[in-house]
Order: sequence, then C-alpha cells, then structure tokens
Amino acid sequence: MEYITPLIYRKILDTITYIYNKSTNEEDCDLFRFKDVLDSFSEGQFVSKHWAVEELSKLIDDSHEECIVIGSWYGLFSHMLADTGFKGSIINIELDDVCNKIGRKLKVYDNIVFKSGDGMDVFHELNYSNKILVCTACEHIDNEELSFTLKQKHPNMIVCLQSNNYYEVDSHINCHDTLEDFIKSLPLKNILYSGTKNYKNKYDRFMVIGK
Repeated sequence: MEYITPLIYRKILDTITYIYNKSTNEEDCDLFRFKDVLDSFSEGQFVSKHWAVEELSKLIDDSHEECIVIGSWYGLFSHMLADTGFKGSIINIELDDVCNKIGRKLKVYDNIVFKSGDGMDVFHELNYSNKILVCTACEHIDNEELSFTLKQKHPNMIVCLQSNNYYEVDSHINCHDTLEDFIKSLPLKNILYSGTKNYKNKYDRFMVIGK
C-alpha cells in the first residue's frame, strides 16, 4: 500500500501556506498548527496507521458500510483506509474543530467525512453492527469512558484500538505497561488480532482488534 497519494502531499503544502497567509492577517491564528499538521503525517503516525489499516483490511469486507474514527486528528488513517479501496463512508470525529477544518482542506477522497464533537457522544448516534470503530489514540481517552462506550456498542461491530506505554507525554492519560494490560482493560469478548510494535526503542505501541 502506498503511504498516501501524491495529491495529499500537495494539499499538505497548500494547507501550511494557507495557515501562514492567514497568520499575517489574523492575530489569533495559531502558528502551532504548522507543526501539528506536519506531526500528524510523521513517520511514527504513518507506522501506527499503516499497521491498523493492514490488519483491519484482513477482517472487513464490502458489508461494512461505514468506519467511525474517534480522535481522528487531521484524518491520516481515513486517507490510508480509502487508499485500500474501502468504499464506505469514513467518518472522522474530532473534538478540535480547527482540526476538522484543516482536515477538509487535506481531504482527497469523497467518502471521507469530518464531524466535530466528543467522539464518545457522536459514536452513540452511529452504533450499528455493519460499522467499524477505530481509535488509534486510546492513550488520550479516560479508561472508564472508553470502557463504558465499548460496552454500549453493537456486539458485532468490529473495533480497532491502539494505545502505548509512552507515559512521558502529559496528555497520555491511559497508557499501559504491556499489551496484556491493554487487552485486560478492554471489554472485548472476541480478540481477532493483537500485537505490539516498538518505535525506535522509545516506546511500545499496542493494537487490539476485536468484538
């Protein structure tokens, strides 16, 4: 699978130019977005999203009409999933509305959608068996809130979840020491895939796919 289509590289450059031009006219334009957009398409982000798409693609088919991505940031996962030929809607849910606005500028595929709001709240409106739930940022979500949401999901809905043991980041409020600890924290009865990837001897990322 290709990283992302060449068109999105142009869109990234255009978006950074847009942010810069906006900053020259608007005092409240946050230039932090420069780095944030680039970070969202970094090597580490690519590795984790590619891993999720690669393993998830082995378990889904055309009967899955939608993929819900909680904590989608600027939508890298959705582009990589669309690159595989996934035809259903890919709904990115992100609390930060600026991320959604920029994500729409970066969008390449028509089946990619951005929604603003708390991912857990929006998810309850979209909870059906023929959908897929993805969250590659569980380290940012309170464990009790995540567990409660997963208990409410349709039993046949496939979920793909990632976390890590990278405790050094302040916003990482739900890290786990090992893959086994991460699995134990999740109310899933049927584990379809689980694995660990080490990133540059810096931290381990864990992934679980199940029902």
